[in-house]
Amino acid sequence: MLRQQWKQRAVFLLIGALAALAVVFLTGADLSTSSQIGRYRMCCTPRGSFTEIYVIDTTNGMVKWLGSGDNAKPFQEIK
Repeated sequence: MLRQQWKQRAVFLLIGALAALAVVFLTGADLSTSSQIGRYRMCCTPRGSFTEIYVIDTTNGMVKWLGSGDNAKPFQEIK
């Protein structure tokens, strides 16, 4: 009787662990074919009392400097 209870508990524990792993793997799944994660890199350099910020597009190597008025602009609109 005691052995059967332990077997049942072990089966429930295994089912729970597999369900938890399935949730973790499925929430991290990416179904898109063109992922743009990591496309842009930021570089900050101090110059005097100011900090200059550069954005690098890693797909084509284009580098743009971010000024004070470029905060909400897309990368294509920054000059």
